[in-house]
Amino acid sequence: MRVGINCLQVDPSFVGGVTSYTVGLLQGFAHVRNGCRFRVYVTAENQHLFETLRTHDHFGVVVTDGPGLSLKRTICRATSLLSSRSLYKLATDLAFKLPREMMDAECDLIYTPTATLQWFDSHKPTVLSMHDIQHVHYPEFFSWARRLSRRITYGLSAKYATYFQASSQFIKDDLLNQFREVTPEQIEVIPEGVAIEEFAGPRATETLAVRYSLPEQFLFYPAQFWPHKNHLTVLRALKHMETKDGLKIPLVLTGGKFSAAPKIFDFIADQSMDYVHYLGKVPFEDLVALYQKASFLITAALYEASSLPILEAAAAGTPIIASRTPPNQEASRVLQLNLFNPLDPEELARLILALWKDDKTASAQAAYNRQHITVYSWKNAARKYVHFFERIVGS
Repeated sequence: MRVGINCLQVDPSFVGGVTSYTVGLLQGFAHVRNGCRFRVYVTAENQHLFETLRTHDHFGVVVTDGPGLSLKRTICRATSLLSSRSLYKLATDLAFKLPREMMDAECDLIYTPTATLQWFDSHKPTVLSMHDIQHVHYPEFFSWARRLSRRITYGLSAKYATYFQASSQFIKDDLLNQFREVTPEQIEVIPEGVAIEEFAGPRATETLAVRYSLPEQFLFYPAQFWPHKNHLTVLRALKHMETKDGLKIPLVLTGGKFSAAPKIFDFIADQSMDYVHYLGKVPFEDLVALYQKASFLITAALYEASSLPILEAAAAGTPIIASRTPPNQEASRVLQLNLFNPLDPEELARLILALWKDDKTASAQAAYNRQHITVYSWKNAARKYVHFFERIVGS
């Protein structure tokens, strides 16, 4: 079976989210045989993310349509502003005719790990990971142009993709509720994975603390500064504890400064929260060390398909405080998580206060999660994908 993986839309400048998902899954595929041969289609700009795959004899990495790709994307984006699905489909199908023909000729199935299809006239079965439809539930988090673009591209992708992968049952149900043309049989639930060995291996946490001037104990929230990551609930909870209990619990933040950043930094400054440490984007080795050094991971996202930081923290042996969202509730059937209402800072404050001095519970949860995180290895996820692909091609 020849599986094509369309990575032309993977953004090499964006660390996290879909990029981490794609790279992790492909590393899982590297350890799965089952007679599969993978052809990974990349761009000149992002090919460095996939260089290690070239060492595997069942992988081929194909650099596709280099210099003209950006121009084609720009033309297609401009077309979307005309608010016509049919015109956008015509433009993208014409713009990407050559790479589409190449993939159709060389593969039995095309898998796209990014959220939307890049063209809509494939002649081979397509599988799409439409990770979430946040714009439907939180349109206020997007500009009007981005909302329009998402409405067109997600709508066309739902219509023309043959099958879908969902990272949680919640996302499967969400897609079925939003896109009436999609049937339950088209969607396979395959949870996300984590590179367990990379997060479980020992790191030099002492030198890290010195380099970043970190306190001995801290909460750790690794997340890009997007509105749906809901940093303000965490900050309000910490301020509530400072005001009510006289307790300043340090918080370490990492991630890029996106649209929510001004409100976050304004709140920190206005409330004089000198115990909040922002480190920006950190190297991967330091990220792993921060997980291992932290007293707790905290994640407060309002909406997402699943949480890679939860899996990474479990692999690193760090206890977890997480928002009570449907995907996190699904994860709590396997892992021990401390869940809270993401819109209730006072509930979060009470939870942190109860856990902060309870070393016994924290240690027990960390040990339990380290034992059970193997369920979420990228190898396991890759095997499920391959079985899914085999059923599709076999049918």
